[in-house]
Amino acid sequence: MNGRSSGIVTFFLFVLLSVLVLLQVLSMIQADRLYERLDGLVRTAAEEGRRLVAGTSANEKEQKAQTAEEYPGDEGDWLVWHLSGEPTTLYAFLETATWPSRWITSGNIFESMLEYEPDAFEFRGRLAEDFSISADGLEIYFKLRNDIHFSDGEPITTDDVVFSFETITNPGVDCASYANYFRDIERYERINDKEIKFYMKKVYFLSLGFLGGIPIYPEHIYKFDDPAEFNKLRTNPIGSGPYVFEKWDIGSGVVLNRNVNYWSRKPKIKKIIYKFITNDIAALQALQSGEVDYLRPTPDQFGEKSKDEEFKKKFYCLSYWAAGNTGYFWIGWNQKQPFFTDKRVRLAMTHLVDREAIRKHILRNPDAQIPTGPFYIYGPQSDPNIKPWPYDPERAKQLLDEAGWVDSDGDGIRDKDGVPFRFKYMISSGIFLHEHIAKLVKDEAAKVGIDVILEPYEWSIFSERVVDRNFDALSMAWGGGVESDPYQIWHSSQIEKRGSNFIGFNNPKADAIIEKARRTLDKDKRNALYHKFHRILHEEQPYTFIYTKPENRFLDRRFENVIIHKLGIDEHEWYVPREKQKYK
Repeated sequence: MNGRSSGIVTFFLFVLLSVLVLLQVLSMIQADRLYERLDGLVRTAAEEGRRLVAGTSANEKEQKAQTAEEYPGDEGDWLVWHLSGEPTTLYAFLETATWPSRWITSGNIFESMLEYEPDAFEFRGRLAEDFSISADGLEIYFKLRNDIHFSDGEPITTDDVVFSFETITNPGVDCASYANYFRDIERYERINDKEIKFYMKKVYFLSLGFLGGIPIYPEHIYKFDDPAEFNKLRTNPIGSGPYVFEKWDIGSGVVLNRNVNYWSRKPKIKKIIYKFITNDIAALQALQSGEVDYLRPTPDQFGEKSKDEEFKKKFYCLSYWAAGNTGYFWIGWNQKQPFFTDKRVRLAMTHLVDREAIRKHILRNPDAQIPTGPFYIYGPQSDPNIKPWPYDPERAKQLLDEAGWVDSDGDGIRDKDGVPFRFKYMISSGIFLHEHIAKLVKDEAAKVGIDVILEPYEWSIFSERVVDRNFDALSMAWGGGVESDPYQIWHSSQIEKRGSNFIGFNNPKADAIIEKARRTLDKDKRNALYHKFHRILHEEQPYTFIYTKPENRFLDRRFENVIIHKLGIDEHEWYVPREKQKYK
């Protein structure tokens, strides 16, 4: 997704969510082409999405594109989003930020120097009018536009770029995961108010994207003496984007108003409201009753409603592979716990999860896939020769026996060294998919002598426990990109200091590959390294990779100009014809 509607952190965080979002500045790449397989797939998905949304012929779409500048749409109306979780902060690069943080602020309130062309997978300037990287990859140059300013009217200068960079890399600021992407920057040179150059100590293949993707914060507002001051920020974000913060009603929602002083072309939608509804059934009811316009449905909801002709008369049912943010759902096994230190046990747990049944009967999405690693399945980093481990309870029993987990006392629960194989499985509460997968795991584990205790938590509590490593096993999702750097999630240095290696994966060979790949500019050589890394993860099974699937959305049909790009959807392109506008 382009920089206006995506976040920096593919960290994206979460989610989930993202992810969801990170955002996806954290997954920004320097790519000048897509592989034929990917390009064909995404082009097909994009065309199908346009057909579903517009319902027009190719000629009509072409005519619409030609007149887009003449009639970009009427101004007015609100867009009411549903979010299944409430943010913990509206400052997206803090470690406590979650996927709602990034969806709300990234591209709406905070902008970066660069963004992606929505269909070309090439960088273009956002706050920057010019940028370059040297042939050796060690010097990166940006020149800011002359007409840019924050929502309070103050001009954006390289002082703000320096402040944002130094805030992220300040060891006292709670953003260790994000800061790692800038660890090889040796220094910067502020040439003048509009020009700045960064010098790298080492080559890093994503350096242009990460530097260009820094959210630019106004120094005159956020300057601090004590980093703890910045860490405490939660609300009232101020940036340069097309929307400004109005209010955050805790437990209810966040409201953004269109920035009347926006330096660039203003979106047509005058207000965005994010409503927090944690119950999936209640969220769908809110959509159908008109309280919500835009919903990311659960798989079962999409499977049912996308076949309902009456429902489709009122709502778009969008399904599309978004190459820039398609992520994956996983179960992570905390290797600090005695149960999961042995890779044979982790592999046994994977053999106990019937992922094909999940795909068919829980997701009910024929396009969903079972991934074997963390990379985008149609991207060049993923090794297509690696196949998913099968559902095989008998093999799981053999592996558990080999690892010494046997029922020595006849109580029906396996044990080892006096420790019963009984662990807590943490999930985010109120999410149908998480709950059903967790129950499946619990039932299958019980059949082989493992006692699983389900621990559902509300999202804000869940996310804190994740960062604090306070779990035995958990379900989560990561956002992704066509090309990404696995360092943040998989390098052993990220186990401590609130990094994103939550499950404690520590493999020296994997570390060496990750480090070497980061310094390799040649794409073929770099991807060969990532295939080796992919193989290690497949054998070690620190995660059980459950599924990856197209993005799904429900959207009220009063919105028009809903275009599916190769990087996803840009809500800033939408408008509502005056005669259909609902909110004044």
